[in-house]
Amino acid sequence: MSNFFTRLLGINELRPSEEFFTEVFNGSPNFNTYYEDLRKLEVIFSNPAMLKVVTLQCDLFSLGKIYVYKDGKVVDDDPFLKRIKNPNPFQQTSKFLWDYMFWNMIGNAYCYVDSNVVENDSNKFYFLSPDRIEWPQYFDKMKDKIILSKSTLNSVMDQDIVYRYHDGTSFKFKWKNIIHVPDLTNGRNWFKGSSRIDALYKVISNSEKSLDSKNINIDFSGKYMVAGKADPENISEIPMSGDEQQDIETKMNGRKRVHAVKSMIDIKRFVENIGILKLDDSYLADYFIIGSMYGIPRDVLEAYRSSTYENQEKARGAHVSYCLQPKGDQFFSGFEVKFNYGDKTIVVDWEHLPFMQAFAKERAETKKILVESFTSLLNAGVSRDDANVFLDTEFKTGDGKTAKGQA
Repeated sequence: MSNFFTRLLGINELRPSEEFFTEVFNGSPNFNTYYEDLRKLEVIFSNPAMLKVVTLQCDLFSLGKIYVYKDGKVVDDDPFLKRIKNPNPFQQTSKFLWDYMFWNMIGNAYCYVDSNVVENDSNKFYFLSPDRIEWPQYFDKMKDKIILSKSTLNSVMDQDIVYRYHDGTSFKFKWKNIIHVPDLTNGRNWFKGSSRIDALYKVISNSEKSLDSKNINIDFSGKYMVAGKADPENISEIPMSGDEQQDIETKMNGRKRVHAVKSMIDIKRFVENIGILKLDDSYLADYFIIGSMYGIPRDVLEAYRSSTYENQEKARGAHVSYCLQPKGDQFFSGFEVKFNYGDKTIVVDWEHLPFMQAFAKERAETKKILVESFTSLLNAGVSRDDANVFLDTEFKTGDGKTAKGQA
């Protein structure tokens, strides 16, 4: 198993560190690195700690609900809501959101949008697997260029991208049909961002080795070593013969409960105490490191280690606000640009989930304090405008004489 995982990660333990750093920090992400992109997928699906982090993040993101707002009000009949309900014949909204977070965590989410007309009933959205994208050489030239002219930008957008299917056939489309959301910066390559998995290769490898070690130790814990106790004062005693060794092994594996022997024998396990190795702790430590790399709080990652229910709920809410919400805003802003939604905003929201109610309660308490403070200022003779400036509020009613009941 360790050899398999080493091959997936491309790790050579004998490779000089200078060579490794030259390979990792040699500039921006490269195009047409099919094996490297495929290797990241294999790493995720072969390591439990990495897969648990990815699925936790994707599961939570897929619980979001999508809304369209115009002038601060929800638009219930917007055509985008109909499109996103079934973005393609094989997925619904939740699975589409799941896939977005999955590909983004790998490094780059490439969403193919068939048409710029949102009302088009045949419009389809698909996420593309990066290892099947064939990039034009023109992109290698333009990957870090500062583009100022509209003609150059149009040239980039009109470049043909080839998507190679498993059976060898391909699908060709324009780059302008893609909504690209990199996980990390794409400042060194506009078309392909870096991946956090590259920085986690040692942690993932350690996690895999701890699982291998536990597997080996459990296997050996059922095995015993039996030895005769020699008398140090009897130098003429003959060492145990092969027949005697086989006889002892046969008796130890037999069903007989009592054995008579000429000399006392010593029986020991190959693995006396697997707990002293703390392999489970090592695995969990690697799991928490991987999760923290993706901005997931410890209380959200909680496993085997108790945390209060209240802390878990608050951690999930904070995780949504600081990690998932920005990713969702970035993705759906791409649809706003593509469909020319200048006066409308597409939002993914998790307010309907139970753990977000803790934040709703805190917001209500904060508003109550603002109202009470506003009323107190008015009763103290402060003008409504000055009170609004002081509290950073926008109350439209209330004055020093009729403050009570109007704030």
